[in-house]
Amino acid sequence: MSQLKNRFTWSFSAADEFETCRRKRYWSKYAGWGGWEKDAPELARKAYRLSKMVNIYTLTGNAAERAVMWTLRRLQAGAAVDAQEAYEAAARPFLNETWRSSRQQLWKQDPKKYPCLREHYYGEWEPEAERKQVQRVKDTVLACVENFIGLVWPRLKEVRHEQELATTASIGTHPEAIEIDEIPVYAVPDYAYQSGSDVCIHDWKSGRPRESHMDQLALYGLWANRRFGVMPENIVVFVEYLSPGEVVARRMKAAELERIIGFIRSSVADMAEYLVDGDIRRNEPLPVEEWEAAADSSVCRNCNYREICAP
Repeated sequence: MSQLKNRFTWSFSAADEFETCRRKRYWSKYAGWGGWEKDAPELARKAYRLSKMVNIYTLTGNAAERAVMWTLRRLQAGAAVDAQEAYEAAARPFLNETWRSSRQQLWKQDPKKYPCLREHYYGEWEPEAERKQVQRVKDTVLACVENFIGLVWPRLKEVRHEQELATTASIGTHPEAIEIDEIPVYAVPDYAYQSGSDVCIHDWKSGRPRESHMDQLALYGLWANRRFGVMPENIVVFVEYLSPGEVVARRMKAAELERIIGFIRSSVADMAEYLVDGDIRRNEPLPVEEWEAAADSSVCRNCNYREICAP
């Protein structure tokens, strides 16, 4: 069997990680590579395990997305659905299993299969705080589903299955990439479909609006343009902020796609400065000491890698 190669790739999460803390990007992309192997060095195994940890906000978003997609499919089938039913069917089993595997430290067997909550790993919660977090997650998921049913579904109820475009989020496969300058660029919209000459893309969010989400809109537009050959003016992207019940919609323009391509190229160039000879094809990192740690201590407090990263 040929050995896996740690290929240079780009995504918004990778760019955000790099901008937040250069050294965090080193730990997640390079230090843990091969850490899944039984004979891997201890540091690589630990970095790999830490890279698979999730926090409570990521877990909430994943649970909300599961409940929303379950609700969408049930509504499309003509069933009557309410938020509590969606939570019990799609979100609660997922949350309970994650909590159980995290508390029982099953991730020690297989960190990819069994998730670990960062808050459990680093002992960040007292019992009362944990109970409040459990309730907050439930309340957020219920609010997301209620607003999906009341505000989003009326805009989607005429969409037929044959109009839908396969996205890696909707069909549950590993993310696929488009390429910019032969570099894989990952974009994973939640739901997409053809509507006349337009392609409409929806992204579910359980949290608050952020300015960076506007760049995500443009990346999804680029995904539709490169994957399906859709002209920019025929791409409409929606960010559905399900918890507060808000939506941001934008029809793409060619200039917007060119702007995001420029953003990606600039980000790639910055990342390349931390590679040997700046060679992204070789993709060999400089020593960890060359990757600056964040100056903001709050970044360290919220980082998966603080166990192995020097203060």
